[in-house]
Amino acid sequence: MKKIIFLLSLFSTLVHAGLETLDNNQLRAVEGRAGADISLKLSLNHTPAFQFDNGVGGVCQDLAYCHLGISVNKRFVDANNNAVSDPTSANPANKLWLVFKGIQGTIDLQKLGLDGFDLMYKNDGGQDVIKPAMMFSLDPTLPILIRNVGFNALSIEKDDFTSYYDTTTGKLVEGTNPVSAPTSGYGYLKASTYNAVPQKVGTVASGATTANNYDAGRETGFMGLNMNGNLAIQGKMMMFSCDASHPRC
Repeated sequence: MKKIIFLLSLFSTLVHAGLETLDNNQLRAVEGRAGADISLKLSLNHTPAFQFDNGVGGVCQDLAYCHLGISVNKRFVDANNNAVSDPTSANPANKLWLVFKGIQGTIDLQKLGLDGFDLMYKNDGGQDVIKPAMMFSLDPTLPILIRNVGFNALSIEKDDFTSYYDTTTGKLVEGTNPVSAPTSGYGYLKASTYNAVPQKVGTVASGATTANNYDAGRETGFMGLNMNGNLAIQGKMMMFSCDASHPRC
């Protein structure tokens, strides 16, 4: 029995490229044409129809995780809802949150032009100077589309647990255990909703609920914001390297 042995030789070649700088005259001598049209669509917590995606299986099915919570420094309340600025371990307090609920929105930038451009300006000596530049442009016939950008409700919530400032480190201790923070009970995760208002027969509530209550099923809060529109912008923005000869540099 004969054995056939294949030998495979690998050869590697090293390629070195040297980069050289070009001055303005050399850059002007280079001719070419290039450009790009960029479209960008940003969507947050939306369905393809630009609606809040809080249905079954949606990204916001759990409403608590579509919130934006902001904790303002030294905003606490005690058990009687009195303001406390510096809670201590002996007198802890509940931290307050400003919570934007139902954060959502879609912004569609239909066309952003990106081109190379020769920018000419006069230097301090009155001489014409040409600089290679990047030019960004917007087409007013293709406006920026804004669809349901905003939030459903704004609310002030407080933690279910108390916190205090450590007098040694000056850091905030959340909960009663200075080693580990609580895993639940944070104000920014509260997602209570309005119940439907019972219909009334005469002066006695019938116990039935009505489906046409505007706020029924919506998150509790005192204000909402929703923006829809087309933003048409016409103009150009140029970016270039400059030196002291340009009046803005």
